[in-house]
Amino acid sequence: MAHDIEIRGLTKSFGSHAVLHGIDLRFGEGEFIGLMGPNGAGKSTLIKILAGVYGGYAGELRIGGAQVSSLAARSDVGFIHQDLGLVDDLSIVDNLRMGEAPLRRFGALLDHRAEARAAAQALELVGLDRPVETLVSALSPGEKTLVAVGRLLARGARVLVVDEATSTLSSGDAQRLIGSLKRTVDAGATVIMVSHKLSEILAVCDRIVVILDGRLVEDRPIGGLDRDGLVRLLVARDAEAHALEEREAIEPGEPLLELDGVCGGRVGPVSLTVRAGEVVGLTGLAGSGLHDVALLANGSIRPADGRVRRGGDGRTALVPPYRERQGGFDDQSIVENLAISALPRWRSAVRLLRGAAERTDAEAMVRRLAVSPRDPDRAYGDLSGGNKQKVVFGRALLRAPGLYVLCEPTRGVDVQTRREIYRLIFELRRSGAGVLMVTSDFEDLAAVADRMAVVDDGRIGAFISADDLANTDLEAFV
Repeated sequence: MAHDIEIRGLTKSFGSHAVLHGIDLRFGEGEFIGLMGPNGAGKSTLIKILAGVYGGYAGELRIGGAQVSSLAARSDVGFIHQDLGLVDDLSIVDNLRMGEAPLRRFGALLDHRAEARAAAQALELVGLDRPVETLVSALSPGEKTLVAVGRLLARGARVLVVDEATSTLSSGDAQRLIGSLKRTVDAGATVIMVSHKLSEILAVCDRIVVILDGRLVEDRPIGGLDRDGLVRLLVARDAEAHALEEREAIEPGEPLLELDGVCGGRVGPVSLTVRAGEVVGLTGLAGSGLHDVALLANGSIRPADGRVRRGGDGRTALVPPYRERQGGFDDQSIVENLAISALPRWRSAVRLLRGAAERTDAEAMVRRLAVSPRDPDRAYGDLSGGNKQKVVFGRALLRAPGLYVLCEPTRGVDVQTRREIYRLIFELRRSGAGVLMVTSDFEDLAAVADRMAVVDDGRIGAFISADDLANTDLEAFV
């Protein structure tokens, strides 16, 4: 059966807001396609139409020449989202066989051995060597993603649509997943991968498709395209206009945070100082306790031992590590999500909330961070992942504390937004704020950190200054 996918004149609007404008695309068998574009460009809308989440569009979808309303009901097409649809409290075999016709013996009895063999064969398809009785909760994020991919391949998927599945993975897990996807392409399958990570796209894709403002602006082979060329395509203007400023020399000021032998969560004892006018970076692998250090620094985890000292006004603002479940309130507006952590700044002398001032400041933040769509009354849940990240970051800025604790601040954002966030961090540094950046993304550390260290098994290693660590050495550093 042919699995060529054709998209003809695809147009989608939400009310008066047009999201896609006449998209024409064809995806052939045995292709590894990178689907890219800024946050809010329409990539997720396109995928949700393919997956049957959104209807009410104009245009045609065809697979193997036959017109379809979506690809949702086809076993030969599979979708991998950030929510993998796995049940942590069940085993690998239970997750893989869920929804499948039970394999039986003697007509009525469940054949556990046959179920286990089928699950093991699914894991072989993605090169995952784990006992099928293992609970999914015991797997790393990358291994969980491989289980989800194996489930689709075992059910006959020949087209895989992968929507930012690597954005929450460590570098090692992401490489493992991409290697598995590449092997499926080499075997004749088609992979359409949404990613903001330029290195991933350049390393494995045969072709790149770029959508800007709901329009197809580029569809070309990846051959001959380097990192700078890809950046130019994505921002639709000269990359030099977005070149990152140099990190200027600033003498750090008073300590804004001191952790001395602190234990809490999954870490400890840890010692750490963040001073005014400096960016301190921490990185580590999954399970290292990296994010717990950030939560201790912010005060979200109460220390069981050790001493925490805060300087300046003592206030902090947190960008949480998982915006999907910690970032905001889906049913509330952008304005309400921006303002909720900074309400005291709009209180009058008699403790009444000055609503007009609150709205003015929130709308200004929407413009400053280029949140799309720019309707401040739009529900937070309607935003793309990258625009949700902007709102979460804007909420921290409106709080205007002395210390910013930024967990994975560039996760899932496009190239242009990443650079805008770096500029904002430099602004905070110049203003005398302290920044603790906790990230699994090596590029973040190289771009903005003054000094950095690795969290491993709940401990913070020796700090290295930015001058002593070239970008090419980062992976060896970790």
